[in-house]
Amino acid sequence: MLTAFYLKDCKFIKSYFNINFAQNPVMKLKSYIPVFLAFSLFSCSPKNKKALTYFNNLPDSTYTVKQVENKTEQRIKVDDVLSVKVSTLNAESNTLFNAGVLTGAQSENALNEGYKVDKNGDINFPVLGKISLANKTLEEAQDLITQKISTQVKNPIVNVRLLNAQVSVLGEVGAPGIINISARKTTILEALGKAGDITATGRKDNVLLIRENGDKREMIRLNMNDVVTMSSPFYYLQQNDVIIVEATRRKQRQTKGIPDAITISSLTLSSVATILGLFSTIRYLKN
Repeated sequence: MLTAFYLKDCKFIKSYFNINFAQNPVMKLKSYIPVFLAFSLFSCSPKNKKALTYFNNLPDSTYTVKQVENKTEQRIKVDDVLSVKVSTLNAESNTLFNAGVLTGAQSENALNEGYKVDKNGDINFPVLGKISLANKTLEEAQDLITQKISTQVKNPIVNVRLLNAQVSVLGEVGAPGIINISARKTTILEALGKAGDITATGRKDNVLLIRENGDKREMIRLNMNDVVTMSSPFYYLQQNDVIIVEATRRKQRQTKGIPDAITISSLTLSSVATILGLFSTIRYLKN
């Protein structure tokens, strides 16, 4: 009965032993050991083996096309740090407009060499002064700066990128940590892949995503087993998002020192075998 209590998901075993243990003498327990062992190992496995795969509700062996309606780019926020590179046909203009901008590979001081978006959503750009970029995509910011520089020089080429485009991936993944998402469109799948993927002890059906949006903090749980997640506005990441993968119940029980169903089954089998052995020995000695 102790085993049946812990194996509450194994309804067949529970009902089987509730009936037979109540109606049969102890001597017949021996015949139930193989049955108990078999169902302990196989019937108590996860209810849905597809829980280990992403988007497992897609039809098998079929070609599926879905319209992308939620493809959103990163938007510039207060306290973001931008790299703005300007290229013109005039060497003097290049020097002037690129003052203070990171020109080489990103270094430890990269965040100090770019343009920080102030609390009003502006950057202070050489010659042009204050430019409002908050809530604009990188492409929109690029077009705006290009338009303003075009009043000073001909045919400028402007490239804008985020220097602090990072997300944190925590919990049951292969390599928890900070992931760079400098690409303009980065999905949660890409971030999980860079973090070593969700481990066997992580829940794909309950991934928590936390997002700072102005003065609000948004939190949502995503089911990575369900293809509907691809249509979520949270499927594409924003800078400073936090992704947390929850541990499975079995991993949580192990962390708390609570034995799982298989461990309890093994202990119960061992106890039953020992009792039966003693009982058989006693009978033999009496005879």
